[in-house]
Amino acid sequence: MVEGNTTKRARVYADVREEASGVPSLLESLGVLVIRRQLPEGDYIIPPDIVVERKNAKDFVSSLFDGRLFDQASRMRNDYEEVFYIIEGDFSRELRYWSDKERQLIGALATLVVSYNVKLLWSSSTKQTAEYLASLASKYLTKGRGSKPVIINKKPSAQSLREWQLYIVESFPGIGAKTAERILEKFGSLESFFNASLAELASIEGVGESKAARIKELLKAPFKVERRVTTLDKFYGNPADANSPSDEDK
Repeated sequence: MVEGNTTKRARVYADVREEASGVPSLLESLGVLVIRRQLPEGDYIIPPDIVVERKNAKDFVSSLFDGRLFDQASRMRNDYEEVFYIIEGDFSRELRYWSDKERQLIGALATLVVSYNVKLLWSSSTKQTAEYLASLASKYLTKGRGSKPVIINKKPSAQSLREWQLYIVESFPGIGAKTAERILEKFGSLESFFNASLAELASIEGVGESKAARIKELLKAPFKVERRVTTLDKFYGNPADANSPSDEDK
């Protein structure tokens, strides 16, 4: 894309652990600017708000069973506007291995798309994966979104108390870097921030009543311990439960 005399290249942030796959190098051969980082979620980020997770077909199916995929999709949907999964390999072959649960797997896929608003792309190879990523990056750049800054929420170093304080405050919904600075300048410490009243929080520029109420709700809400169940059991019930003795039978 050319704007005046300036040529803009499509950019993709690649997780450093993806280097061994060869996809980042393939992207560079396609003319994409690849920036390698340790990403908190996903394998690739297309600026400013698209995240892409690359999975081979076998791992994709197994993660549907053990609950990992839905947990991950939920986290990524909270942080990014659009979420893509690229599934590499022969998915139909994996379905044959789980032929007795094919209906449940297809239902779980439908839930992933409908309830989590996730987009699925099917790839036959790492080369095709790179072509998908290059095409997505180019499309979003053409829309004028690729020039916006991308924020990667990387944990600070263990030595930097100030960075950790800002990182914790920025973790609250709707709180950006500048507002986090104002909050900590106002209260002086995380402890004072946590103990602040609703009115005190709402008075800070960039917070307001609705964000203040959300912050207090998060701080006061009790933590709920959830029993871990497999994804398919969660959505379709656990057949083993039908054979388990009831309290009356014991």
